[in-house]
Amino acid sequence: MIETLKKYKTLLIVLLIAVIGFIVYSMFFSSGGNNGVVLTSQSGSVRGGGDNELLLLLVNLKSITLNDSLFSDSAFRSLIDFGQELTQEPTGRQNPFAPVGSDSI
Repeated sequence: MIETLKKYKTLLIVLLIAVIGFIVYSMFFSSGGNNGVVLTSQSGSVRGGGDNELLLLLVNLKSITLNDSLFSDSAFRSLIDFGQELTQEPTGRQNPFAPVGSDSI
């Protein structure tokens, strides 16, 4: 058996490459009855499908409840705020792309 495989080694490799090539071609390049269209819409209107999903997401968001006992926990109260107060900085010109000397534009 091993001698037969050694004898036909190149033939088997060529056949294997041909089979893999055919599979790749049939997956990516054949039309398969959809005339080459890869993306299709499930609804008749493209605009209508997104609205339904958005409304469903909104309903799901409204049903979420938060447990506010977290904020009264001692571990939460022991957190330290390292935030810094932002100071008002002077602004530049009204139009930074205008030529220099024409600030009134």
